[in-house]
Amino acid sequence: MNRIQKISLSIFSAALLAAATVALPSHAAQSQAPPSAASPSAGAQSAQLQSVSGKITSVAGKTFTLSTSSSASPSSTATPQADSSSMTFTIDDNTTVSGKLAVGANADVSYRVQNGENIAVSVRVSS
Repeated sequence: MNRIQKISLSIFSAALLAAATVALPSHAAQSQAPPSAASPSAGAQSAQLQSVSGKITSVAGKTFTLSTSSSASPSSTATPQADSSSMTFTIDDNTTVSGKLAVGANADVSYRVQNGENIAVSVRVSS
């Protein structure tokens, strides 16, 4: 009976260690300081969500490009100018897409920047 208890204790200890190892990384990520308190390079790789709206200009495989425009009033004239730019987004298995990605459609995109790449978290497409 003593041998059975030792084997049971070993199995229980191994299972407990495995569970702690799996749970530790997710718990450690939640307890980290916010990116603003971290080093500047950590802030650049922030996983905070950002959002942008615009018109879809291209769709190819797991990526799409969005043309965005923001209006800015120059100090010398009273007429606002539109500053247009393009952003390319990658769709992964966790991306939620509402509507159909199509060239010319308007889209609202929530995204995160990971390794210099814009990863779409959610996309809401409207015509």
